[in-house]
Amino acid sequence: MLNITEKTELNQISLTGARAIMLLSLLIQKPRTLEEIRTELIKLGVLFPDHSNDILRIDLNTLRTMGCEITHATAKTGFKYVLKKHPFSLNITPEEISLLKKVYKKVKNVSNLSILIKYDELFNKLAEHVTETDIKEQLYGISALKSFQHEFIKDLMKDCQTNQVLKLVYYNPDTKKTNQKDVLAQKLVFQNDKIYLWGFDFNKNEAVTLNIKRIKSILSRTLYKGKIDVNYTCVKFFLKNFCITEIGEDETIVETCKDGVWVEGKYHNEFVATQRILSFGPYCIVHEPQEFREKIIRKLKNMRKIYNG
Repeated sequence: MLNITEKTELNQISLTGARAIMLLSLLIQKPRTLEEIRTELIKLGVLFPDHSNDILRIDLNTLRTMGCEITHATAKTGFKYVLKKHPFSLNITPEEISLLKKVYKKVKNVSNLSILIKYDELFNKLAEHVTETDIKEQLYGISALKSFQHEFIKDLMKDCQTNQVLKLVYYNPDTKKTNQKDVLAQKLVFQNDKIYLWGFDFNKNEAVTLNIKRIKSILSRTLYKGKIDVNYTCVKFFLKNFCITEIGEDETIVETCKDGVWVEGKYHNEFVATQRILSFGPYCIVHEPQEFREKIIRKLKNMRKIYNG
């Protein structure tokens, strides 16, 4: 962030240097016209209204001499100066991008949303200081949160922490219509590159899982002081080729065998339980409840029909 400079603190040498640094910072942020540059530098206190634009042109040439590639302001650039390259940019190679992607892929599914937001902000910050367009785009594309609004996520996280009932407008892809819901926000979960709001729907009187991208708007927030008795979906299953990192916070190992483990899971609702069981693929065998086991079998058969044509 650029700070406003006090005129009394500057001499001619420091004024020229400060102006060059701030001019470079302005062009790193985005292309600008000469008048836009002039307005910003006057606001920052390193250029004064009685100074001519020739001073700015000299400053631009000074930056070019230092190794900055700055276009001329022509009709082709919208009469804006565009910073194409500068010697202070980060030099990130394609190999390093590949490594970042591999590392992020390993950590994203075991990190909470607060950490994932910090990763997203880090990749964006790195991209801001890279001049190569291809590398910049790849950095922007690493994060699984690239298409989410951070403030919206943070607001929902706070709603869950403070027990808020949200009156919201939600899009139902099955009916292709929107409808209002009164939902007690309980937990925000990142799963399969999506973010879900776990809550209790007072209209349906049941636990629900809402894809936050389908929340079109939040009409109001109300503090809830009551208590909700959630009817959890409990599932007992056998997990082959067991790895300790695969056991979630809602699951408990009840018995260990030679070729795997018996696990009891206590899930927010049936949708969450189904997603979790299917994520194990062929390494999971559902034991009970019988009704849930039969639903999983039917779903797998339907999936086979779809993929086998």
